[in-house]
Amino acid sequence: MVGKQSGQMGFGDLEATGRVPEGHFLKKIDRQIDWRAFQKILESLYHPTQGRPSHPPVMMFKALLLQQWYGLSDPGLEEAICDRLSFQRFLGLSLTDPVPDETRICRFRNRLAQAGLGESLFALLEEQLQAKGLIVRRGSLIDATLVKAQPHPPRRGEASPDPDADWTRRGKDGHFGYKVHLTVDQGSGLIRHLALTSASVSESHRFEEMVRGDEAAVFADGAYAKDARKKALRSRGIFCGIINRPWRYRPITENQKRRNKFYSRVRRAVERVFGTLKRHYGMERCRYVGGVRNRCHFWLKGICFNLKKMLVLQGTT
Repeated sequence: MVGKQSGQMGFGDLEATGRVPEGHFLKKIDRQIDWRAFQKILESLYHPTQGRPSHPPVMMFKALLLQQWYGLSDPGLEEAICDRLSFQRFLGLSLTDPVPDETRICRFRNRLAQAGLGESLFALLEEQLQAKGLIVRRGSLIDATLVKAQPHPPRRGEASPDPDADWTRRGKDGHFGYKVHLTVDQGSGLIRHLALTSASVSESHRFEEMVRGDEAAVFADGAYAKDARKKALRSRGIFCGIINRPWRYRPITENQKRRNKFYSRVRRAVERVFGTLKRHYGMERCRYVGGVRNRCHFWLKGICFNLKKMLVLQGTT
């Protein structure tokens, strides 16, 4: 049976802690975040009267963050925690504490996904980032990108290998998978909201959800262009930076073309965020089958992205 985390550090632990540099990326993040707020939400995953979990839920949550930052599988994460002092210190493990095995890591992630806590945890982090004055709220940059489903696309006449994924067309090619919708804070580059839908869902249908309501402006591409939507934003005192699109009997004017160039330059920052998520966080393809687990997985990616971006904005990287 796996024992519980002792939380007590011996002389060997103190010496080992000194071997992790103060400027280490994980130490910087650990000092900046109040994990007690996360603990309150995560404790709801366990029954209050049926014993305590073998490893604290906050520790397991932090282990999932390590998995995202370092691109590790469940077995690889278990092995890395055993090997790396920096991982052990980040998780609060002493040298004699048991390391969570791959089965416990998988079970905790599934429990987190089934409880739908990804968005709540992301919102908690946003509160702390706001308290630090890092979220500018000058404007919101809204966009979406396609993500491939984990299994192979179904052949003609086959049942879908992922019931929550769907087909859409990208240029001349078909795409089977999901669509990730992002709201990025203009200026800071922090992610403010994230949504995952099947690929066939139009990004325009999720626009109202992606608007945060406290921003001074909203910038988006022509896929979101609707006259009623623009009027609604302006009525709320929000500058509308949605790119103008020509209609069948209404070409865009020269003034609209000039504004489009400006809007395009501003909203370009959201594409850099997508690029980082795809290059460094494996967002080109889903890791799991089913929207529930993938949705939690992408919220974790958003949390990891914002934690790293926090250090960049503070100039501590």
